[in-house]
Formats: sequence, C-alpha cells, structure tokens
Amino acid sequence: MRSRTAVAAFIAAVGIVIAVGVFLATRDTPGQATPEAAVTEYVAALHAEDRARLRLLAHPRSDAAAEIDSRLAQLGGPALTVTQSKIADTESDATKAAELSGTLDGAPYRTTIWLQDCDGRWCVTMGPSKDGKPKP
Repeated sequence: MRSRTAVAAFIAAVGIVIAVGVFLATRDTPGQATPEAAVTEYVAALHAEDRARLRLLAHPRSDAAAEIDSRLAQLGGPALTVTQSKIADTESDATKAAELSGTLDGAPYRTTIWLQDCDGRWCVTMGPSKDGKPKP
C-alpha cells in the first residue's frame, strides 16, 4: 500500500513539473493564436498603455522599441476607440492587413496594421527588421 502512495505522489509531482514547464515556456510567447486575437490584443495593449504587451505582439525579429513608443504616444490610453476591424488576405499566406477604424480624440480615425505569421502565431509588424540590411 505504501508503494502505491509513493507512485501516486511521484506521478503527481511529474505532472506538476510538466504543467509548470509548459506555463513558463508559453507565457512570453510572442504573438497571438489568430489574426483576430492579435488585433484585439493590440488595441487592448494601446488602451492599457502597456509597452510589455505591445512588445510581445511585435515580431521577435523586429527592432520595435521606437515604434512602440511612437504608437503609445499617439494612440495610447482612452483617446483611441476602435469600432471596426477588418482583416484582409494578402499575396502571402504569412501576412495579413488589418484595417482599423474608429475615433481618436473624437475625430475619425482609420489605419492599417500589418500582421505577420511568426512561427505559427500572429504578430503585429512594428519597427524595422533586425535581419534587414540597409540598401547601399
């Protein structure tokens, strides 16, 4: 009977270790599962003025810091109200265009943000690519 208890405790401990490992591995995963979720998270992060959430939405191979600061300065907080978003396909299955419309400080607002597949999740294109090389 004692060995059954020990085996059950061992299995429970292994299960907890696996669950913690999965949580830690995915908590800072960039992007969102769908383009729609990426747009929703983008707007929510702007409303919350949350730089860290925007950084997690940015493509991991982009240098997004200056772009995030600019977007927060222009669009952060309650001034932006997005009333409609429309996601459109592009020539590439790995890129989508999201048209956002609503109001900014009470005036009509419309913009397009670009979504990119980043290893099976959807990120918002912000800032230049770290992989890019300037043209001579």
